[in-house]
Amino acid sequence: MQSSDKKKIAVFTAARSEYGLLKPLIFTMKKEPSFNTHLLVGGAHFLEEQGNTYKEIIEDGFEIYYRFEYLNNALEKENITKANGLLQIQFSEYLANHQTDLLIVLGDRSELIPIVSTAMLLGVPVAHISGGDITEGSTDNQVRHAVTKMAHIHFPATEIYKKNILNMGEEEWRICVAGEPGLDSILSMVYPDKNELFKSLGLDPLKPVILSTFHTETIDNKITSLFIRELASKIIEANYQILFTAANTDIGGNEINAALENLSSAFEDIYFVKSLGKLRYYSMMKYADIMLGNSSSGLVEAQSYKLPAINIGNRQMGRLKNKNVYDVAVNVTDIMNALSVVQDDKFKNIFVNDENIYGDGHACERIVGFIKGIDFSKLLYKKSIFA
Repeated sequence: MQSSDKKKIAVFTAARSEYGLLKPLIFTMKKEPSFNTHLLVGGAHFLEEQGNTYKEIIEDGFEIYYRFEYLNNALEKENITKANGLLQIQFSEYLANHQTDLLIVLGDRSELIPIVSTAMLLGVPVAHISGGDITEGSTDNQVRHAVTKMAHIHFPATEIYKKNILNMGEEEWRICVAGEPGLDSILSMVYPDKNELFKSLGLDPLKPVILSTFHTETIDNKITSLFIRELASKIIEANYQILFTAANTDIGGNEINAALENLSSAFEDIYFVKSLGKLRYYSMMKYADIMLGNSSSGLVEAQSYKLPAINIGNRQMGRLKNKNVYDVAVNVTDIMNALSVVQDDKFKNIFVNDENIYGDGHACERIVGFIKGIDFSKLLYKKSIFA
């Protein structure tokens, strides 16, 4: 196939969590001969306090086709909005100079608003992965739904999320229920030995370990550094060790990360890693005893590892949950009680034989197959189908 005949497809990522979910899809798209796939990387990937995760992308063998370094380290409200404004300018310049037949984005991060709105205004079709979800405790919810209305192709994870997209007036022919692409790599991943992994992280393989990530809630924010300090001290008193990964770049995330740095210095059984990378993160999900926090990975990926997940607070409110998820308020006493509940065989037996509602490990082939079969000439002419 001549290079000129290939569809020029851009995939955008600005955070480690989103890249981890996109990674198997990028591999699949790179192997598709009818696509010329370019990886656009920006935002938190280039922040030291987020682990400089652009290096992981390079180590995975991907070329970073274009960099968008727009994010200010001082993550106050006005700087977030200014950074997104700068991103809109940068992305507009990119599209003016690079032919793009399709832009692929995933999720609900705020930087998708300038990215997708720019593509929409410049006539570039957008494919949105993971639309139709609900997370009422975070402004991500509004971002996700706004992106859905600006996008032209939709790849929700479940039939319920497809119905949510249809209820927003989107045409059914534009929607493909794919599952979450991040689950695809679980089937083929080669995991490191537990003892070697724990040794590399400083963990004791004979002591129960909790894998934990906390993000700010962004609306009614009860996840504070003070709360995390109090909770962590109680957990290690109960003879657990905790491996924390960093909060993302939402407002307030820096304060959480500073508290985690201090805790890891003060307590022998508290460990803080800015970014584990996908292999070590999924390996910890395989070997950990409990997952705790308010990350979407507790709801989406943990079931595939039969890992009990304590979901704290309102950030994920409304999102579909596997049966491994135990919801609890932002209350230290309630959370300590929850630790006992999820470690009991009675709770584990509820979900241990269940499949993951978010997918079967074949999302990428569905996404690529759907894009290959789509009529690109019809994408920009959107109708709204309201009942």
